[in-house]
This record gives sequence, structure tokens and C-alpha cells, in this order.
Amino acid sequence: MERKGPVTKLKEDLKNKEREIKEFRDKYLRALADMDNFRKRMDKELDSFRKYAQVEFFNKIIPVLDSFERAMDGANLENDHEKYAEGVEMIYRQLKEVLKSMGLEEFSSLGELFDPARHEAVATIVNDDKPENTIVEEISKGYIVKERVIKPAKVLVSKQNKGGNEDVENNRD
Repeated sequence: MERKGPVTKLKEDLKNKEREIKEFRDKYLRALADMDNFRKRMDKELDSFRKYAQVEFFNKIIPVLDSFERAMDGANLENDHEKYAEGVEMIYRQLKEVLKSMGLEEFSSLGELFDPARHEAVATIVNDDKPENTIVEEISKGYIVKERVIKPAKVLVSKQNKGGNEDVENNRD
């Protein structure tokens, strides 16, 4: 058995530590490369998903576009405004169904309390019959996709009369 001195032990420890450092560095570089490849693969899949989603949307909306073209052609041939109105009504329902099938939901807010996350106040109206900040009129509906508001409802909000003469206060800039 060979006896090792403290310097020899330190040299061996240093070599072992250098080998460990090299192994950890190699593992680190491989992990970095794997992460970079994963990121690139995810970017490619996301891009592919976006393209597919667009194709799906267009495949669903093109029949509505075709219906509009038929309605316009029919309106040019006939002066039957009642039939034309019925056709436009059918196309409207068709479009709403397509958008609903893709996750679009409309919401109405009449009578609800004003919520800035779901509503855009266009004006306030003095109304002592309703509690303050209650929606008394809806200018346009709001829309949600998967619980996310993509278009807030435009609304008129009640306020209490505090001795002023003004009936409506416009909030638009």
C-alpha cells in the first residue's frame, strides 16, 4: 500500500473536482441545447397551430360570405325587400352560430352593477329609481371568449341626483 502525502491527496482531489466540473459543464451545455431545441419546437408548433386555427376559422366563415353574395345577387334580381330582409336575418343567425361554435359568447348587462373589467361606461344618467352605478341602458353588447372579455359592453350607468340639473353626463373624451 502506497502512502500518500497531503499534496498528493490535494492533487487527486483537484483532478476529481476538475473532472466533476467538466461533467457538470457538459450536462449544463446539453440542458441548454435541449431547452433551445424545445423552445424552437414549441415556436414551430405554435406557428402551425395559428395557421390551422386560421384555416378552421376561414372554413367556417366562408359559407356565411357565400350566403351574403347570394343575398346580394338575389336583391339585384328582385325588388322583394321582405325576402331580402329574411335572407339577411338568416345570414345573421348563421354568422352568430359560426362565431358561437368557435367560442364567442355575447353578454348583456342591463340591471347589473358597473364592472370596468366587463363594461365601458359611455355616459352616466341621473336615475333615482336604480342604485348608483347600475347599468340602465346598453349601447352595444359585450363579447367573451373562454371567460376572457374581448369586447366590453358599452353602457349607460345610473348616478344619483345630488341637486344638479344635468340629466346626462357624457364620459367620452
